[in-house]
Amino acid sequence: MNSDKKRFLLVTRIGRKSLHQRWIGTPETRQFDVFLSAYTPKAETVDQSGVRNELRPGFKVEGYSGFLNEHRALWKDYDYICFWDEDLETDTETLNQMFAICAAGHFKIAQPALTHDSHFTYAGLLQQRAFRYRHVNYIEMMCPVFRTDTLPAIEPLYHAGFESGIDLIWCNLLFETTNDFAVIDATPVRHTEPVGDCKGDNGFTEEDSYESHIYQMLDQYDLPWLACTPYSGVRKNGQVISSRIQLFLSALNTFGAVAGQRPLWPRVRFVLVHLKHISQAPAQNLKRAPLEC
Repeated sequence: MNSDKKRFLLVTRIGRKSLHQRWIGTPETRQFDVFLSAYTPKAETVDQSGVRNELRPGFKVEGYSGFLNEHRALWKDYDYICFWDEDLETDTETLNQMFAICAAGHFKIAQPALTHDSHFTYAGLLQQRAFRYRHVNYIEMMCPVFRTDTLPAIEPLYHAGFESGIDLIWCNLLFETTNDFAVIDATPVRHTEPVGDCKGDNGFTEEDSYESHIYQMLDQYDLPWLACTPYSGVRKNGQVISSRIQLFLSALNTFGAVAGQRPLWPRVRFVLVHLKHISQAPAQNLKRAPLEC
């Protein structure tokens, strides 16, 4: 790694089809360090200042658990760390700006919004161009950005042995104010692969399913499956929008994502569900205490 260490670290689990070469950039343009954790020896390594490579076979969450355990001396001195899915398409400047916005906002957990041509599940995480960022009650495990001092509370989720559901828990472990978490509309990224296509690669079976991990996690923390809903939005001029009506009207532009991929009907349904959640109830987090590893 570069001895002139940066404030931010991007960690990603990579395989043969990973897109990391598109966004790593060069040491001169990149304002973050990179840790490439390959789950297969077929993954393409990068020999560059500020980039570290390792081979760590295993599933995604399992791999991040190993990283957190074994590289504590490395990651503990960064200000922010993100865990980045390999199938996200972006560029170095977008990532630089994303980290800068996280640091300026002092968010506990954040993520970039998804472009309208992305594959998605939660329409509330699609880009809304009226905002610089929105304060939300949920951050997906696709590309979470953690303020490093929050990781002691988050770590038990990575070590619990589940490959899904941990993202439905972590905001509730850290919640103190409605400004704690944010989806950053100013720095959208594109999710290139259909959601759920790699369940088998992550160890899920009919007997040990993706959904069963979710419900086991929710049961362990005595939580319902909370909807992904905004508390407020911050416009590019700094104006804060918290009116449910204004948030609803701003979210109507997510219908622009319907034609971005096929099939259309699930995308329509996801958008309608998000609008229903905004209109029927305000966002909420339910405070929970972290469990021991």
